[in-house]
Amino acid sequence: MRPWAAIVVTAALLLPAVSQAKKTEDYRHSYDQVWRAAVRLIRVDQGYPIRDRDESIGYLLFDYKDDGRKYPGSVELIRIKDQGGGSVRAIIQIPAMPSYIERMLLDKLEKKLINEYGEPSPPKKPQQPEAPKEEEN
Repeated sequence: MRPWAAIVVTAALLLPAVSQAKKTEDYRHSYDQVWRAAVRLIRVDQGYPIRDRDESIGYLLFDYKDDGRKYPGSVELIRIKDQGGGSVRAIIQIPAMPSYIERMLLDKLEKKLINEYGEPSPPKKPQQPEAPKEEEN
């Protein structure tokens, strides 16, 4: 094996892999409530600069700050049909950071939603059609 190839292989094995995972959470609050809470959480509560956002398609790009360094992050909101869960799915990604950072932000978003808008209404149970009544003779 060539010396430079051995160095590359050794470096690949020793360097920690960057996690490309993303964290998601479903919320039963309205889309508007989740959007407003997410923007305030990122910009006001956490103080992270927002680089780009579009409410209509549900994305927010921000810079996560840690020890004076900035790491790109994103929040994506997706309207979902109620399948017994929530009506909005939030996805947070900060690829350069450990996944617990994304989980922490989702937990803070959930607390913010409950503190500011209260507990969401319970999910609606799907109504089953009534069985036809048999006539008595």
